[in-house]
Amino acid sequence: MMEVHIDRKLYWVIFVALGLLTALEIGVVYLDIAWGLMVSALVGLAVVKAALVGVFYMHLGHETMTLRMTVLVPMMVPAFYAFVLITEAAWRLSG
Repeated sequence: MMEVHIDRKLYWVIFVALGLLTALEIGVVYLDIAWGLMVSALVGLAVVKAALVGVFYMHLGHETMTLRMTVLVPMMVPAFYAFVLITEAAWRLSG
């Protein structure tokens, strides 16, 4: 098994980045923008935060592609299902 060097400074940088992204999410809520744009921005920020946590705190950046896919694929299935449901609801409401 490969030994992973723990870089505490990097952990703090990621921690601060996550804090800034959270503050940005809070700021987006108070912007006077269209609802769809706000939701898209919040979802995008959440995905970036989840990726940072997965790569750095769960150490997936140091793992094989197979192990990464065992985490990524199950996370993508609910996201795809939500996309399908939202698209269907929008289609039903528009007609």
